[in-house]
Amino acid sequence: MADIPTAAQITELASLLAPGLIISTIMNRAASGAPPDLKDSLVAYGLYSTGYFAAVSPLFHVEGGLHVVGWLWRFLLYFLIPVLIGVVLAYAYQHKVLYKLAEMARLRLAHHLSAAWDYTFEELPSSTYLLVTLQDGSRVAGRWATGSFAASGKDERDLLIAEMWKPGAQGKPWTQLMPPRAILVCGKDIKSIELFGA
Repeated sequence: MADIPTAAQITELASLLAPGLIISTIMNRAASGAPPDLKDSLVAYGLYSTGYFAAVSPLFHVEGGLHVVGWLWRFLLYFLIPVLIGVVLAYAYQHKVLYKLAEMARLRLAHHLSAAWDYTFEELPSSTYLLVTLQDGSRVAGRWATGSFAASGKDERDLLIAEMWKPGAQGKPWTQLMPPRAILVCGKDIKSIELFGA
């Protein structure tokens, strides 16, 4: 019969996974697209932690190096350095540093987003106008203003348009509906979306 782990063993295991959890959580908050499910998240925690300890742990065990008190050593190793790495990786992700480096090296990388929906709305400018055709043939128009949101869930692709506008007839300018209003469009009701000025 297997022994029940002691509190010290559980704490040690949690400490080993903590850097991966911290780095992965920061990365997921910065990433576009559907969030990973629990199984994929657990694998990511383990991979991030393994890579982290392989790269960083030797720096904390240099003989003759800087000596710090035990609590500060643990705080740096298990929390502060993972937070800094997570922030740097999140910055690199949002500014597409890897794609820029690959372009400089003339490499073609597969895109990190698997759905055209996420790709379309990832960095849509606020000057973009949308004309949404619904399943019943009716249309909803608006501007992708601050506060607009496209859900990335696997089950539902809802769309929140922060400003409703009326398209101008025969090339005339669009006009904002008054009083100002927003609209939530359920993903199952959307047939197509036209983008203007994107």
